[in-house]
Amino acid sequence: MSRYLRTILAGSLFLSLSIVCVSREAPPFVEMEVKGVSIDSMGQGPVVILVDKEGKKALLIWIGLQEAMAVDKELKNSSSPRPMTHDLLHSILSQMQVKVKEVRIVRMKDNTYYASLSLASDKEVFEVDARPSDSIVLALKSKAPIYVSTKILEEQGIVLNAKSAFGERNGIRVQELTNPLAAQFNFRGSKGVLVAEVKPGSPSDASGIRSGDIITKVDAKDVGNVDEFEEAFDAAKKTGSIRLSIFRDGKTSEINLSSKP
Repeated sequence: MSRYLRTILAGSLFLSLSIVCVSREAPPFVEMEVKGVSIDSMGQGPVVILVDKEGKKALLIWIGLQEAMAVDKELKNSSSPRPMTHDLLHSILSQMQVKVKEVRIVRMKDNTYYASLSLASDKEVFEVDARPSDSIVLALKSKAPIYVSTKILEEQGIVLNAKSAFGERNGIRVQELTNPLAAQFNFRGSKGVLVAEVKPGSPSDASGIRSGDIITKVDAKDVGNVDEFEEAFDAAKKTGSIRLSIFRDGKTSEINLSSKP
């Protein structure tokens, strides 16, 4: 965990953060959803995947391992035996009757994203300078919206295929694999779909499918988009077992998946 979060929890919460009242008019923002975390196969660093509500653009943000684990835990609705740092911070805010109102990723400088965390008490709203990773975890814990600057999304966002951008089968939610996304995952194949999310407790989860995997074949049939994936998956269901070819961390392997829902 980051050193400044440890300091926050050891001392005075608000004195450790740079807090100012929200008074200036904010630039246009786009609401985003957290679709999962993955590992950058080139840099071996964790990546959180944000997608806008309409499924038109995605934003990838590299984060720390501990923060990635915290995001993944919230997406899977799992808990730790003892409170972790983000759990404790969220508990402190709740005890102080301070609500996480929203998170905004406001700018990018020197390849680093900057975020602001809006906290609301019964008297006023405060804006806190924070890292996107910590802010995203707190937003997930508080069910608060996450916004990204329109300018950032225009400059750094990855355009998704508007037609059939997402599809889902047996707990696997896939999305179109655009050229920028393929480059991010160091995938040099000609066809595939990206696993954006795996439903916890589903047969796919039990079989070892992970968000960030690239599915290249379903029962030896190439899949190059969401429609092809769904068609091949539905056809393979009749056999009772589905064989998926998976690209992960620079390697291709096969996973046998039960066709039961």
